[in-house]
Amino acid sequence: MADQDLTPLLVDALGKRIDDPAAARLAGVIGKKPFKNATPNNSPLYLVNRKLGLEIGTDIKIDNRSYWPYRKEGRVWITWVSFAFLYPNYQGSLPAGFDWQMDDASLRARFESRVEGVIRVRLFLLPPPREGLRTTAQLGSDGRPTHLYMTVVRERSFATIHTGSPPEHNVEYGFFAAWCALNGILREGRLEAGQFDAIQSRRITPLTFLSTALGGLLWENDVKPEFDSFCHAYMNRLIEPEEASHPRDAEAIFGDLNYFRKPGEPLTQDSWVNFDRIAPRYTQRLEQWRRGELSSTVDFPAEATKPANAVA
Repeated sequence: MADQDLTPLLVDALGKRIDDPAAARLAGVIGKKPFKNATPNNSPLYLVNRKLGLEIGTDIKIDNRSYWPYRKEGRVWITWVSFAFLYPNYQGSLPAGFDWQMDDASLRARFESRVEGVIRVRLFLLPPPREGLRTTAQLGSDGRPTHLYMTVVRERSFATIHTGSPPEHNVEYGFFAAWCALNGILREGRLEAGQFDAIQSRRITPLTFLSTALGGLLWENDVKPEFDSFCHAYMNRLIEPEEASHPRDAEAIFGDLNYFRKPGEPLTQDSWVNFDRIAPRYTQRLEQWRRGELSSTVDFPAEATKPANAVA
């Protein structure tokens, strides 16, 4: 086993169900028991082999349309091999151009990077081992990579209607989705002509639009790239100042989010009257974002770098 390159087995297993033969082969080769099914309250689960420098995680919820919605078969949640951490003692093959002795300067010269997260971690984007996977490297305090993170590609979510959730809990999401459609935020081709006409003429309500035309999802790949950071920060309360976030704006205009209303309290209705009450606030926030009056707490595009030899 020490002489075997585990990377092909790992790459084959990532994105597969834990009952897939590829997952069973990987678990067997690293000398561990089979993967266990995760649950909403016990996920992700890991298989760890510290001698091999490998830690493999599973999940039931992956923000990727190929794995959505998360669901059960009988009484068991479908669980996926979704990510892995590779540490410096890992002996398998590594992404092209990468080795564990590289420092910040050598990594910047070869790979694209960006600063993300509340603690402003710089991540280097390495060549993916195959389509559908993403690999990043992160530096430690000694200036060398601490680990590689290999994962199924995920989208950032701005609004999600979860299976079985009460429709009234998603009304505010519908307002934002409708505003995106009517203000050129959605990517070109995301809507069919008939779908856009229905929302523009108000023949359907905002929530109906989100649940039908968008399939209940307003995620990263639904919007034009230039609006991704704004939508992510605004909808997920990752914006400075926090008072300018979608939850706070909805509270200010409607009194509270429907999700947090107590039984018997009046709910915000899925109507164009209510849309017209909050839509100007969305426009205001986008204009403030463009002027630099609002900023993300997790995305720092000014600190992104292209490799020195990249073609502009």
